[in-house]
Amino acid sequence: MSFAHAPTSTAAPTFARWEPVAAALCLAQFSEPLFAAIAQSQGLVEPPGYARIFFLPVYAFLAWVVWRDRTQAWSAARAVPLLLALLALAGLSTLWSIDSGATLRRSVWLALSMMFGLYLAWRHDWKSLLSVLAGAFLVLIAGSFALGLLAPNIGRMTAEHPGAWSGLWTHKNTLGGIMGLGVATCAAAAIVASERRTLWIGCSIAAFVLVLLSTSKTALIASMLGVGMIGFCAFMRRGPIHMIGAIAAASVAVVTIAGATLLAPDLLVAALGRDLTLTGRTDIWDAAARFVEARPWLGYGYYAFWLPENGPAYWVREAVAWQVASAHSSWLELALGLGRIGVVVFALQLAATLSRGVGVALQPQAGLWAPAFLATFALYTLSESHALQANNVFWIIYVAVAARLALDARQRV
Repeated sequence: MSFAHAPTSTAAPTFARWEPVAAALCLAQFSEPLFAAIAQSQGLVEPPGYARIFFLPVYAFLAWVVWRDRTQAWSAARAVPLLLALLALAGLSTLWSIDSGATLRRSVWLALSMMFGLYLAWRHDWKSLLSVLAGAFLVLIAGSFALGLLAPNIGRMTAEHPGAWSGLWTHKNTLGGIMGLGVATCAAAAIVASERRTLWIGCSIAAFVLVLLSTSKTALIASMLGVGMIGFCAFMRRGPIHMIGAIAAASVAVVTIAGATLLAPDLLVAALGRDLTLTGRTDIWDAAARFVEARPWLGYGYYAFWLPENGPAYWVREAVAWQVASAHSSWLELALGLGRIGVVVFALQLAATLSRGVGVALQPQAGLWAPAFLATFALYTLSESHALQANNVFWIIYVAVAARLALDARQRV
């Protein structure tokens, strides 16, 4: 049976109806809705241990599908060796981590998160994968609107960025980032999964409304980029002349943006409602960069840099004068956690996946959405720490897309 056109699972027909629903609910749970609120209410950096109980059904489901589809699971894992190398490096970093306990815990969670991403790849073709993803966003959209409207003291920010919606999470940028991804995902599902077109169009519009309510400029750009990429790929498939025109227009846009960035960065960021520090991000980058030089090759251990109160992160927080908890850059976060070795491995993996994404741009299903997601994900790696993060919906979907593309490429050989 072809990887590119149909699921490869041997699941009995009895489970076929409820399994996509279970997968969508599990994916929604991996975004840790309300987990940050629980931690924040208790003054903790991470959710308390008892909060993990909400993941027990997810892990049970994952264990069942891995055992049931163990042959396909192994095939999917072997298709993405560089992702496995990153996971192995994260686990090994326990040996030199400045907080080995946290690194070990997060490495286990990372392995489970990535396994779920692989499950999405081996179990679903592009059409059914989009339906599962859109189903997860449906749950998150409904929950965010419910909290924002019915419990505004929870669903909207008060002290910092008062009035901006945060939905199921504690910060507007988290809501905006997830919904920015949801806009393009639901729009693509509306095109591919035509039997629920009205539902997914409504979800895409609702996700965009939440992006606006979050006031996150990065999320607004990401949502527009995702939808724009879908339109770009669809336009290219109309024929050679359209393809040439689309590539020419994209080239002009890239040159224009690059020129504005180099020649008038202050005007560009002002147009986006930012300043040249990118809302304080460059201050974090400057303060943290010198610690990369102190441990350049292996870093401080996966997820460990920001945890010890008296560790190196203390001096970063002193420099920026606020309790920053991440590098706000996937590249810098990888350098701090896994050193330059981790950065190089991730760069190679991302380059391979982007290359495959470009290669499927003219395909009717994969080409409609995979390039749009990869463009959005690549954008977010610059300003958010999504890469190689446990229980992170961006990273799980990236693993699914990378593995699905790799399986398709292997099938074509």
